[in-house]
Amino acid sequence: MRPRFSHKAPPVAGSILALALISGATLTIMAPDALAQYRGPISETAPLFALDTPTSYANTPFTPPVESMVLPWERLIKRLNKRGIGIVVDYTSESALVLNAGHAGDAGYAHQIGVELDLDWEKLAGWKGFVTHAVIVNRAGHNLAADLGERSLNGFQEIYGGGGNVGVHLVYMYGTQNLLKDRMQIALGKMPVNIDFANSPLFCTFMNKSNCGIPKSLTRTAAGYGTYPGSTWGARLRYWPLHGVYAQTGLYGVNPYLNSNQYDRTGFRMGTELYTGVYIPTEIGLIPSFGENQLVGHYKFGVAYDSSNYRDLYYDAAMNPAAATGLPYRWTNGKTQLWLQGDQMVVRNGHGPLQGMYVLAGATKSQGENSPYDWQVYAGLVDRGFFKSRPKDTFGVEWSETFASHQLVASQWIRYRQGRSLPGNATYPQSHIMTFEATYNIHVFRGLSIQPDYQHIWRTNLQADKPQVDAVGLKIHAVL
Repeated sequence: MRPRFSHKAPPVAGSILALALISGATLTIMAPDALAQYRGPISETAPLFALDTPTSYANTPFTPPVESMVLPWERLIKRLNKRGIGIVVDYTSESALVLNAGHAGDAGYAHQIGVELDLDWEKLAGWKGFVTHAVIVNRAGHNLAADLGERSLNGFQEIYGGGGNVGVHLVYMYGTQNLLKDRMQIALGKMPVNIDFANSPLFCTFMNKSNCGIPKSLTRTAAGYGTYPGSTWGARLRYWPLHGVYAQTGLYGVNPYLNSNQYDRTGFRMGTELYTGVYIPTEIGLIPSFGENQLVGHYKFGVAYDSSNYRDLYYDAAMNPAAATGLPYRWTNGKTQLWLQGDQMVVRNGHGPLQGMYVLAGATKSQGENSPYDWQVYAGLVDRGFFKSRPKDTFGVEWSETFASHQLVASQWIRYRQGRSLPGNATYPQSHIMTFEATYNIHVFRGLSIQPDYQHIWRTNLQADKPQVDAVGLKIHAVL
């Protein structure tokens, strides 16, 4: 049986109607009892990662309904859920092996053990619409990409980094309050930016670091874009003016030392003394659903401003090339970022929100004068349930390309010709990096999946003198 859907759409904005007319599709809206994209892991097989980015027609429920390997534990959790207590415990490992590029046989292993606690205070104490969320993780392992001099955003193992090799790391703790009959939600606490903005439930289908979580060019060019497992104090406001249309904005502290020993690798330091400014992201989203099969899509446009000071990548204080004069690079105040993203289910294979073939694409832009990564573009395909006999298996392919800032490249060439060391951890002037990945996630049994993976990287560390790299990997995800 198909899930029940409502084909009577409420009034919608002209932009939605235009999209429906252009595509030739019938715009339909999910009924409240239809399966909607849920909060929790980015996908059912990704590492524990509570995702508050809007992926359904409503604000997110308080805890993710994930599979569990241990049925008595799952029964206990379901009883606790009814009382307003949500708990998820999971393990993710990512191993990779280099096949060539002078490093054949080099291998790396990294893992994360995560614990999530969600509390619905309406059920616990009668506080209507208030929910709190907290996550701690243990991360450890080896970053294989570093063996190849890859210091950019395209690591082989997305689970590595940010709190790695730390016994217990606090990812976040924050509360959400629903208002105006759930049309508005306020979030306040210690939060990563990327659980709300520029995210997708499809990104962590993949093992490469370039897009899992968010397109990494955003966080690697602005300290204000704090990303999981790092967090800063902040607030976020989301409003749904129409069914399937939302706008959200936030205000977060900027901490350039996030996840570093200089600040607090464990995440438990609560002070703001090292904050350098504020990060203000704003995003507008559209979530249409087409046809009787409810082919859902997610489209979003965002802009963000970071008020912190950053070094210029080319000029000194006198507006001369700093690499030529030998003087310090000038300080610049603030930077702006943009993102445009979309995904669309084109074939439905089953009942759930991820049960089908999605196409996805997007682009990010950062301010080139003080951002080492200027543009990032990506495109991909994710298909869950392609084989009827394997409804929970997922196949994905993704391509990503990231371009270095023209100002950074120009400065590097000056220094390179002078025989001096280069900024950006480079040994040769940088240009762009391109990654291709193909992956297949096998649902072994309840709460357990294994995922063979293949990656090919051109120009590691964005350097033309680096050889192309092939690597194979294996990801294992288990939920208690």
